[in-house]
Amino acid sequence: MYNADAVPKKLLGIVMKKHLSIAIAAASFALASTSAFANSAGDGYFGALASHYTFDVEGASDDLNPTGLTLRGGYFLTDNVAVEGRLGTGLSDDTVSGTSTDAELDQLLGVYVTGYLPVNDVFSFYGLIGFTYAEATLSNRFASISDDDDGFSYGVGGQVNFTPAVSGQIEYVSYLDKSDYNLSAASIGLSYHF
Repeated sequence: MYNADAVPKKLLGIVMKKHLSIAIAAASFALASTSAFANSAGDGYFGALASHYTFDVEGASDDLNPTGLTLRGGYFLTDNVAVEGRLGTGLSDDTVSGTSTDAELDQLLGVYVTGYLPVNDVFSFYGLIGFTYAEATLSNRFASISDDDDGFSYGVGGQVNFTPAVSGQIEYVSYLDKSDYNLSAASIGLSYHF
């Protein structure tokens, strides 16, 4: 015998199972796609940073602020730890206040260990420690003097993953912290992950 009340309940059960299956599939896809934003051991990256350097000399009334471009490349040893190399050069110089002497960063080379602290699948903080070699030039219309130095470096930053392959960074790094001067940089950049 045909039961009119049983048809809607049976139909409702089929519809509910179908919607539940779709919801489970959608959640699985969402989790799989967001986990693609996470770093993975064995993944590499390269990118560039636009840097605003600060050369703070002890006893000087003003800091020097040349700008530069820094190329970076790294490799994840674990999901949250990478080894990274950097190569930088100056783009513009800055004039020593009250003189006609210009200061420019000629080159910057460094090797660092970078540790990432993920906040979620899109954003993470990072810190880096390592070693930097830098060379700078002071020049005016009469002479040009270049000098170089090296030492311990440290810094902090934040990274936003725009896609699984493209991320943006903003950071502050103290490249050289000596007794009579400090060379640091505030930078913003983009990186490609592969």
